[in-house]
Amino acid sequence: MCDQHPEPGTTTSAVGRRALLRGGGGLVLGGGLVLAGAGAAQAATSQNGWPASSSPSAIGITGFSIAGRSFPAGVKSGQVHTILGYVATRFHNEVEALVDGWNWGYNFRAISGSTTYSNHASGTAIDCNAPRHPLGASGTFSSTQVSRIRSILTYCDGVVRWGGDYSSRKDEMHFEINVRPGDARLAALVTKIGGGGGGTTTTTWRTVSFGATGFRVTAIQHLLRARGQSLTVDGSFGDITLAKVKAFQNSRGLTPDGVVGPKTWAALVVVVQYGSSGEAVVAAQKTLTARGYSLTADGAFGDVTRSKVTAFQNSRGITPDGVVGPVTWSRLTY
Repeated sequence: MCDQHPEPGTTTSAVGRRALLRGGGGLVLGGGLVLAGAGAAQAATSQNGWPASSSPSAIGITGFSIAGRSFPAGVKSGQVHTILGYVATRFHNEVEALVDGWNWGYNFRAISGSTTYSNHASGTAIDCNAPRHPLGASGTFSSTQVSRIRSILTYCDGVVRWGGDYSSRKDEMHFEINVRPGDARLAALVTKIGGGGGGTTTTTWRTVSFGATGFRVTAIQHLLRARGQSLTVDGSFGDITLAKVKAFQNSRGLTPDGVVGPKTWAALVVVVQYGSSGEAVVAAQKTLTARGYSLTADGAFGDVTRSKVTAFQNSRGITPDGVVGPVTWSRLTY
């Protein structure tokens, strides 16, 4: 796990999480440093102002898993869960596939070299593919990957901070909530994502397998092409599509059974929105047409596509943000 460091300019030292020991009067750090108030952890707050506790249940920590990859110990429930889930899903789909066992969430501890609690201590931070992006390393992502991370951060309107933006020691595995509890931007972002405003937030996927035909297979084939698999889009789930699905599943660490079920759908779909282009947009456009929202499948997500997406979302009780994310994809293809 990353040793989340203080705000830029604050001195840090090499005190790792394995140096943390529980003491009778507080949390004892390596070298004898005592973290004041650790015995009354329920009254503590993490660096970003959220309640921190050594008891996960005291602050509402709940399970957290993205496309079958777990983040042990979970994250804070509610708005934080929705927002970090969105970030992790887009990271998995657009930046790089999450590797099971390489991702972390809640952990009650102090920031290395500090008496301030880490944001992991409040369940408001996650680490993605940590061994691949070690603490202190810079440039662990390609320029294309960084551009995609920037797109995620921009969508989150300042609510989420990336450790790769720290001005001192970089922490490129790390994403955290960057506003305090009750900040109006939290609710606004949850609504934007599709997790508020009374809209549906659950994903229910239709299982598609060998022998199937129709618009769902067409969407799968276009999405496979968007994910780098080469095949002809014919709307028929035959031997070639079966082989390509298995190849994709293998690339994401999924059981290569050739069946497009919930985990494969979750890994396969690509978030598309105004300005996006390519095979995933074609998949969305063709699926919208199949659902009665006719438009030209030109692969360019412009005004017409956005209006059709919004109309479909309104018809399904989804927050009408015009973004084809996991919830909208699941309703389009069910």
